[in-house]
Amino acid sequence: MEVQVWSDFACPWCALGLARLDVARREFEHGDQVHVVHRSYELHPRARATSDLNMVDAIAAKYGTTAERVRVHNEHLTMLGRDVGLELDFERVRLGSTFDAHRLAHAARGTDGEEVLLRGLFRAYFTEGRLLSDLAGDMYAREVRIDESDALELDVTGVPYFLINGSWPIPGAQDVDTLVTVLRRAWSRLEH
Repeated sequence: MEVQVWSDFACPWCALGLARLDVARREFEHGDQVHVVHRSYELHPRARATSDLNMVDAIAAKYGTTAERVRVHNEHLTMLGRDVGLELDFERVRLGSTFDAHRLAHAARGTDGEEVLLRGLFRAYFTEGRLLSDLAGDMYAREVRIDESDALELDVTGVPYFLINGSWPIPGAQDVDTLVTVLRRAWSRLEH
């Protein structure tokens, strides 16, 4: 069974959604037969390589709220992440373009190291405070744009977005139980 996942490395809900999918795959009795295909989706495709803003101020400005409300929201996300073994440190995040990280992910697509690389990119951004926009060149740029075009055709307007076997869409970072339930339903409709 195949699960395509559109996500962005600068999206905490994507990091949470993928961590929850990992747990769901471990709980699902056929989880070892679930093949995950990671697809690119830039939340801010025109972002500069770096930004002087910190994440709290940027989010507060974007949504017209206060820094305190953003911090409370981030604390909630941090707690949700801990529940599935995900460490988030919003104070260390360095804002910038994620395009280069998506290109790197494409370079690893289908390899044994893909999962490790993807988790490492999320950890680099949300835990270690590393900048993800420092890879030179344009290799895999076309592949990133194809993923984003496919998302547009599917009317994906937010991430994470999961698509099971091309016909079971799951928008958002659903809880583990919901993911396991949908995996079981999709599995039951496969011919074995």
